[in-house]
Amino acid sequence: MIKSSKSGGTMQRIAALLLGIAALVYAIYHIASLFGEEITTVASGITSETTVVDTTGYVFRDEKLLYSSNSGVANYTVSDGARVSKGDEIAAVHESGASTSKTLLRVLDSKISVLQRSTEADLTLADLPEVNEEISDSYYALTKMLADGDTGSIAKQADKLLLSMNKHSLLTDEDSPVDDTLSVLTKHRDDILRNGGEVIVETTDESGYFYSYTDGYEEYFNVLAADGITEKSYYELISMEAPQIAGNVYGKLSDSSEWRFVVNVSALEKNYFKVGESYELKFTENGNTVIPMTLQSEVVDKQGGGKILVFFANRLPEGFVFNRCQSVSIEVSSISGIYVPRSAVHTSGGNYNVYILKGSVVSYRRIEIIYEGRDYYLVSETPSDNSAEYLGTNELIIVNGSNLFDGRILD
Repeated sequence: MIKSSKSGGTMQRIAALLLGIAALVYAIYHIASLFGEEITTVASGITSETTVVDTTGYVFRDEKLLYSSNSGVANYTVSDGARVSKGDEIAAVHESGASTSKTLLRVLDSKISVLQRSTEADLTLADLPEVNEEISDSYYALTKMLADGDTGSIAKQADKLLLSMNKHSLLTDEDSPVDDTLSVLTKHRDDILRNGGEVIVETTDESGYFYSYTDGYEEYFNVLAADGITEKSYYELISMEAPQIAGNVYGKLSDSSEWRFVVNVSALEKNYFKVGESYELKFTENGNTVIPMTLQSEVVDKQGGGKILVFFANRLPEGFVFNRCQSVSIEVSSISGIYVPRSAVHTSGGNYNVYILKGSVVSYRRIEIIYEGRDYYLVSETPSDNSAEYLGTNELIIVNGSNLFDGRILD
């Protein structure tokens, strides 16, 4: 009996030892998993999500065509968009010059302007690092535009790059071709004008904003037509062939900075807009120029199922080209919040939360989701509930990791 009792006690001790070893192995395994895993974090910051409507619209403004007795090339003494007063000289119009010469003159003026700005920069070698930085910035901006298909600003960005490269050439190359190129292009321009024959100097008989380009629609796409737009008149206007201009037109004058922009939006997009509200219109083919415009009126578009919107503006951005038909992106809504990767979000008791890292300590933070993206959330900066500690900005959100809990210490 005594022998049997000893045997039973030994078996119990062995079983207890085995259980202890198993518990130790289990603890060591989980401790190793706690301190051996790689933790990734991202700093919390504010991100905005915007909704835009992409559409095409038409410029309506009051414009008066300017006529000359001569029909040839014109040497303009004021730039497009310049404010002129009664009696100001606008252009010297020659008696001859083919349309190709007029087009070439515009191209030459553009290139000569870049070259002149290059030579007038008055730089020294001390400015070379800044010029190199300009070249780098312009180059990468241009490549990004090409990759994104952003054609609206390519021409201006290419001119910026050319301007900086010309500066670099003048600073570093004794035989820089910049001055010679300027001389050649200027001579070519002078030759075109010289072959244009006799000249008439044209002045304006009233004040306004001058533009050298015309399209034949000036009489039809005016403010009165925009303010009284109907579904019928809208479709008649946009389907109209460009009228032939009778007479020798060398430019046009607009007596006011007021203009209208009329667009058509779909049935799905029409509810974004409200008469009297202001919207940011980005003219994508005009250097991505953004102009705040007020929605003045709207007309039901039964044919298209949406609406015809008439926007009002009273500003003329420098360098803006008033082409009749233009593509725009209109920002219609925007929401801002703290950006949180979807992989960082956990749920508990119906609440959403994340874990952050403060030093080596894991802490719990509640979040209030206000926007859901494909692989991320935007969460409120000012949550409505104050019963828990919520995520703020400039905190390190733990994006991945297991066995996370409030108060856990990481090596």
